[in-house]
Amino acid sequence: HMSLTGARDISVIETPPEERYPIQTYVVEQNDQLVRDAILREVNRSGQVYYVYNRVESIEGMAKYISELVPECKVGIIHGQMTERQLEKEMVSFMNREYDILVCTTIIETGIDIPNVNTMIIHDSDKMGLSQLYQLRGRVG
Repeated sequence: HMSLTGARDISVIETPPEERYPIQTYVVEQNDQLVRDAILREVNRSGQVYYVYNRVESIEGMAKYISELVPECKVGIIHGQMTERQLEKEMVSFMNREYDILVCTTIIETGIDIPNVNTMIIHDSDKMGLSQLYQLRGRVG
């Protein structure tokens, strides 16, 4: 608004920050070895991973499955049916690197950026809308 009245100039950022790479997106069929490799590649370079699984009723089972798939990693869980206090506790734990992988619902669409999270795996991405996927994609990188 202020730029339209002439009180401020409009700034356009045309280049990403240094050492920021473009986000790479892959759409593949479920493949345990590929999921394991992607997680370990990120964790081995001191990063963290979001594993988006959008079914609250079975998210605990998915977290157990991921724990068994990558037993060398610590797994946390967040979803929208948790209390605000639980959510905050789990997010702080993830930010403090107590977990390598956060199995979560789309609750992470909005919120704080965690610079260590550079890999996101979305389970059943075909069941989500394009704008939702785009919003999620913006949480990494």
